[in-house]
Amino acid sequence: MPAVITAGDPDDGDTFRVPPVPLASGTRLGGSEGGRVTAVELVVTTEDGATTRIPLRAQHGAWWAPDPPEG
Repeated sequence: MPAVITAGDPDDGDTFRVPPVPLASGTRLGGSEGGRVTAVELVVTTEDGATTRIPLRAQHGAWWAPDPPEG
């Protein structure tokens, strides 16, 4: 998976970024079936049709961008 760029990384002004805030919250989908949510992913599609899946992490009742790589 390509590196996820987060708010703490240097900004070149054009790089796709995932903010360090909760992107979703809750544990069940709405509607009559209301299944329990076990995973959430952000899917990014580029103009050439390539896709990158960014799995979000559950923490404090919300779904957050992944932790930035250490280094």
